[in-house]
Amino acid sequence: MAISRRKYLLAAAAFSVAAPLPVSVSAGEVLTVTDLAGRTVSFEKRPQRFVVANYIANFLFVGGSQALASIVGLTGDGWQSTRYAEYVRLTEAFPKLKSIPSVGGYHDDILNTEKILALRPDVVLVGLTQYAQNASRLDLLSRAGIRVVVLDYHAMTVENHARSTEILGQLLGREDVAARQIKRYRDVVDLLSDRIGKLPKESFNQKIYVECGNQGVAAYGNSYNSTVLWGGILERLRANNIAGQMQTPYASLSREFVLSQNPDIIFIAGSIWQNSAENDQMRMGLMVSREEALQRLDGFKKRSLWDRLKAVQNQRVYGVDHGSLRSMMDYAFSIFMAQMIYPDVFNDLNAEAEIQAFYREYLPEVNASGTFVLNPRG
Repeated sequence: MAISRRKYLLAAAAFSVAAPLPVSVSAGEVLTVTDLAGRTVSFEKRPQRFVVANYIANFLFVGGSQALASIVGLTGDGWQSTRYAEYVRLTEAFPKLKSIPSVGGYHDDILNTEKILALRPDVVLVGLTQYAQNASRLDLLSRAGIRVVVLDYHAMTVENHARSTEILGQLLGREDVAARQIKRYRDVVDLLSDRIGKLPKESFNQKIYVECGNQGVAAYGNSYNSTVLWGGILERLRANNIAGQMQTPYASLSREFVLSQNPDIIFIAGSIWQNSAENDQMRMGLMVSREEALQRLDGFKKRSLWDRLKAVQNQRVYGVDHGSLRSMMDYAFSIFMAQMIYPDVFNDLNAEAEIQAFYREYLPEVNASGTFVLNPRG
């Protein structure tokens, strides 16, 4: 689910007080978690009926195919148009997803409280901005005995990813699966941090530009500051993000600004969006062949005046999959971006292989063929 401009930063600031890791309290079948808004939520027994208002892929990655039976509602409005390949591949693997009632928008914070009440879930899983934008509505659910649990995979921090995944493991009775995912995430991030910390200072002078390619070649798409999504990954990698100090979590940078910054490295993030720019938007991820991704990336490199940019001249323009962010496998993009920013430091790692292995282990029913990272030279 995307977040509207400014909302993520405001929501994250509102819940910035550090909360302890969620823990189970065994007293009969009592279960207690501390969510990503710092709220303590208790259950008399493990929940059986879920409304997954955000992070459906993460829910299934932790819960596995058997968790599908516990979903009574999800945010399906606009899912197909905004995350086309994810929608196609998940519904191919799990056709039941198409018949689960929708309680709101996949790409916005709108939730239908009346529909949620009618579905009688034990718990509703929401993101930070959904919680901030629907506080009064969600309070009605709580008063009706429906628990609300807040998760967050947007900040791209190890802590929030790990806490959110641990919560899913507890609620779904899959603590072992959650623990394995968290361990791999932490191990990779620690490895990257350790090696990057040993690099000379001049390694961090390179200017990096990331753009979401959903608007196509003619219009500049969003870039990201240091607090969210691709900007959060660059911050983790100690990279010099030209949008890092941007006031809003994300917004498009002007052509003039990008040209003036003359980035050394460019990443164009792609997916399959069904919009007016579909013909030349950047495409990456599930269902996308390497040939198509290369063709689309070439279109961006041929933008007006981009032949002046060092990144284009030195063939350091790359593709990454926007749709696979916000999940426990997105550490793979930290690997790939680190490899492109700091050549020869991480040759022993393979981002694409990590993603394929993640699907094989946690959702083997899903056809995970596609192109998730793209280095035209390798």
